[in-house]
Amino acid sequence: MNSNDVTNIKELLPLADRYGLAYIVALVLLFIVIYFLRAISRGDLVPRDLLDRAEEDRDRLQAILDKERADFMAPTLEVLQRLKIDHAAGGGNDQDRGG
Repeated sequence: MNSNDVTNIKELLPLADRYGLAYIVALVLLFIVIYFLRAISRGDLVPRDLLDRAEEDRDRLQAILDKERADFMAPTLEVLQRLKIDHAAGGGNDQDRGG
């Protein structure tokens, strides 16, 4: 600790004694939260170009996943469509086919 820190602490001690340490700590934490909210809103924490690049990567990967999902689900969808057509053609009776 340098002398400047000690001086700052000496200035805060009367406030802590007068108002209570919890209020001083809450006030300091409030300033920290406001600082972080301001930094987030201005884009200081994450540079905008990195955020844009991450969003582009996410969109590209999501498109790849959607294509793979469509390719994987195509046979299942065909079977379900045939069952739906067969059920509609069979009169759509609601008999219990369970055992």
